[in-house]
Amino acid sequence: MARLATAFLVILLAAPLRAGADAQINEWIGDYAMNHDGFQGTLRIGDSRADCAAPAWCRLMASYVDSNGTPLRATIRFMDQAWQHMVLYISFPNNLQRFDAYLMSWDKNRIAGTTTWQGRTFGFYALKRPALDAVGVLTGRRGRGDQSLVTDGARGGSAAPANRRTVNANGEVETVMPDGSRRLTKPGQCGATIIAPDGRKTIMSCNQIPLATPPFPDTVTAKWLDAHSASLLEIIRSLLGNDQTSVDNYLRNNEPSTIGPYDRIRTRASMISALTSPS
Repeated sequence: MARLATAFLVILLAAPLRAGADAQINEWIGDYAMNHDGFQGTLRIGDSRADCAAPAWCRLMASYVDSNGTPLRATIRFMDQAWQHMVLYISFPNNLQRFDAYLMSWDKNRIAGTTTWQGRTFGFYALKRPALDAVGVLTGRRGRGDQSLVTDGARGGSAAPANRRTVNANGEVETVMPDGSRRLTKPGQCGATIIAPDGRKTIMSCNQIPLATPPFPDTVTAKWLDAHSASLLEIIRSLLGNDQTSVDNYLRNNEPSTIGPYDRIRTRASMISALTSPS
């Protein structure tokens, strides 16, 4: 029970103040372009409209289609943490694989989390897609205004943002835009800098309120926080395409040796948001 309470506290700390941490059950419903450790597929969460009373999410149902178009059984086991955490299992050949999914507070179209396979933990992320074919299955074409993720329909192919993202030597997320301009953002900081192809800079700024930091955790809680933090770093590494230079730039500039466990988790959650947000 104490671990569940700690996990809920971590999600609260990772979320910006402009959005509440709670999620609504129906906000999970949709088709998602999903990538777990480089494997692509389509996760669909729908409303079965079954006449059930408990648990509160009992009407939700899940399905999964891999990049070869093969449908696989998916089962939602439970939801907790104010409906922001979902545990689901996907029946891959010879492997019933668990996924711990978290619906992001600041953008309810995005899911990030971890999955386990053969005793190892890997990161995964999923983006709700507006473009559906006639039977409601993701086709890989982009909806208008959605430039954040495309799929190539081949197992093991790359699923990457339409606009390339790296982390520069200053620790800023650098996005190359279609017009050749560059957008610079800093994890945990509000605002951005746009550098036009001719070198002109446009700075977009906003106000931020510092978040409260709880007391230093006990030994057991600290181990849980370290494991959660390591999982977030694996997600960041995956989103950067295992570009070690970008990972090192991020760590060197954004995670000083004095950073505490809660601030580390908050910074990594912010980095994931920067890497998955539409340009």
